[in-house]
Amino acid sequence: MIRGVLYWIAGSLITLMLAIFVFILFPFLKKGSGLPHKVSRVWAKTVFGFLCGVKLDIRGLERIEREQNYIIVSNHRSYTDIFTASWSIPLDFRWLAKSSLFRIPVIGFAMRVCGYIPIERERSVSASKSLDRTKKVLQTGKSVWIFPEGTRTPKPELGIFKRGAFVLAKDTGIPLLPVVFVNTDRVFLKPAVIRPQRVGVFVLPPVSYGDFVKKGRGDERKTIRMLSDHIRRIIQTGYDSHAT
Repeated sequence: MIRGVLYWIAGSLITLMLAIFVFILFPFLKKGSGLPHKVSRVWAKTVFGFLCGVKLDIRGLERIEREQNYIIVSNHRSYTDIFTASWSIPLDFRWLAKSSLFRIPVIGFAMRVCGYIPIERERSVSASKSLDRTKKVLQTGKSVWIFPEGTRTPKPELGIFKRGAFVLAKDTGIPLLPVVFVNTDRVFLKPAVIRPQRVGVFVLPPVSYGDFVKKGRGDERKTIRMLSDHIRRIIQTGYDSHAT
């Protein structure tokens, strides 16, 4: 209970202070600067690691080529996945995030400064524009992180994957980097009750759209479906192997 109260009070202050820090730096930042994302890594490690007492078990980082950008895809079990991803993966990436988050005072502005991409999943036109923005981000050499399930699925079985990430892989030729999260949903028993956990982050081998072109026999929709099914299967298998 004490840790939970400390998290909400100190965590809110730290979040606000770092958001204001990014706001102050904004006029001096070059477009596409990686500094705001570095600040988010400090934020995640401080709030999730120090305040929540979380330890990370990270495996597979050697599979990441630092000079390569990726379309990072993972399971999505909890809102703490945001902390875990920012802290654990040493890539300069951008999020696709719900547009409602960008309307939060100060925080929303900081997210825009960081280059995060708003998306309204209920509106197909808005979602299409978000994918176009995402392509532009990828073309600058940045990575992007997408939760293909589209929403949190705190169940053993992953939700159905949406097509967006796999269409991007087809259109850009940039490899997908599958990541498995384990135990991110076990840190908060209740909003004010925190149980320190060892959270697992498992990076799987990158997968490219081109690996499935022959199997799809020239049918793009079939190829995208096969790619999506493959990524979902290996993330599910990874989760099943490491879940406790």
